[in-house]
Amino acid sequence: MWPGIDLADLIAALQLTDTGAADPAPYAARFRARNVPSRLPTTLGSQVLAQAVVAAERVVPGMAVQSIQGVFPRGGVAADPVGIDVEIVQSGRALATVGVTFQQEGREHCRALVMLSRDEPDFLRHQRPLPDDVPRPDACADLPVALMPWEVRTFGGEDALAPDLAGPPALDVWMRCKDVDDSPTLSRALLAHGTEGFLGPVALRPYPAEDIAARGGKGTSVMLSQTVTFHEPFSIHEWLLLRCESVYAGRSRMHGRIHVYAEDGRLVASVSADGLMRVA
Repeated sequence: MWPGIDLADLIAALQLTDTGAADPAPYAARFRARNVPSRLPTTLGSQVLAQAVVAAERVVPGMAVQSIQGVFPRGGVAADPVGIDVEIVQSGRALATVGVTFQQEGREHCRALVMLSRDEPDFLRHQRPLPDDVPRPDACADLPVALMPWEVRTFGGEDALAPDLAGPPALDVWMRCKDVDDSPTLSRALLAHGTEGFLGPVALRPYPAEDIAARGGKGTSVMLSQTVTFHEPFSIHEWLLLRCESVYAGRSRMHGRIHVYAEDGRLVASVSADGLMRVA
């Protein structure tokens, strides 16, 4: 269901090297990085989102990513290094916007628009509340997710996504990663990476294997675009709840949303994603 990756490979891909280009205009910075190897020959969209977070916060120090909108018009080559160009669209006292493009041999395969901001005091405050009946991490079982090489749990464990069972197009997933540095930038990058992998599996959840077989067999899912908005500070060392929902599937497309909560009930991030789902 997911391409398997190694945590060390993901962290290595987030170590961006400044190329020191003599004439980078119109770019504020140019980086080079490796891609995360997996069983897929193409670049992982989840990795690209994580790299965009790191690149944006490198170029605009003192601000944190507030939102990232990524589009994936074509696949990159996973075996080759990637060039990452960052252009400052706007920079002010409280907000900044940068464009991040990913290219190989002059061919662009992904673009992200990233807004960054400084912390400011509340004027209004409310959030979508976390229901009291959501099972906590200690009441959940391990859910192996090859794309997320850290702790992942859900109620019912592996059976929650068993191919011979059907369920609603929604899933509550807890995750945390205690094997990395507890830095705000890395927490945002890993969360952006971790939210990408549930659009297809949750969309498929209402359809048991026999139903999928009747529809032509195995499906092919591809991420087309994803937006991640960060609301509150959080640590990737602490449990985060991903409330995943597939709100639409049809015409070979799917749309999903994720609300991310800290264990104390704070809404820390929201995700909206669109993808392609076709018969393989």
